[in-house]
Amino acid sequence: MILIADSDRNLRDEINLLSRDNPFGCRITALYCTYDYSLPFVDFWVQFIGGEPVSLVSRLETVFILRLTEKSDMDEISAFMRVSGEDSVICDGAYVLDCGMKAETGPILVCSSHQSMDGDYKTIVPTAKQVYSIISQCQSEHFSVPPYESFMLDVNHKLLKKTVRTYAVDADGPAACIMTLAESADCAVLGALATVPEHRREGYGSYLIKYINNILVDEGKRVFLHRAPDSNIEFYNQLGFELYGIWSEYR
Repeated sequence: MILIADSDRNLRDEINLLSRDNPFGCRITALYCTYDYSLPFVDFWVQFIGGEPVSLVSRLETVFILRLTEKSDMDEISAFMRVSGEDSVICDGAYVLDCGMKAETGPILVCSSHQSMDGDYKTIVPTAKQVYSIISQCQSEHFSVPPYESFMLDVNHKLLKKTVRTYAVDADGPAACIMTLAESADCAVLGALATVPEHRREGYGSYLIKYINNILVDEGKRVFLHRAPDSNIEFYNQLGFELYGIWSEYR
């Protein structure tokens, strides 16, 4: 049975329970803490089996995130996704959805330890607009830039709710950035690591990953990131990240 969070069932306890120590759960609980379930562009569901919560589903506009477990009823989840009107579905690659869409997969990395810092760069907290300016210069086949309006609305709201944070290296202006895509009590998911072309190969990217990682680890959080397929393997291994699992994105 899949139940929606509403005025009769806020499902906060179930979402918090299934979000612990999991990157997909972290992203869902960050959304839940950012947006009220009564808003028209967001929804949250919990799948129950025998009264036990076993799966989470979130929707932000037409993007869905799933937190699946070994107890998830995948037939019910797949049927639910087929009628949900999704553009994309992000979930743990250990579970296969039958939803009529093609899946791209890649590794999930995790770091739980403090890393030694190299370099001493000026670090600032950039605005969402400054972050967007940097990432918009870095589009590639593995890194698509979201629309400006939706990015600004979402990130500014999450910054206000403190479910994301941003940092940048200042070299006569923001030259590289990183942010958390989501944060929960015990986890964080990194994203938007980007360096403007004229400042690449100056060590800013590795510096920012270590910088934000050490802050998050000191707060008692495990740090996750979704890496593009077959890219930057040695780069992240040298920064203390290890393989955690596999992500799948259905489109």
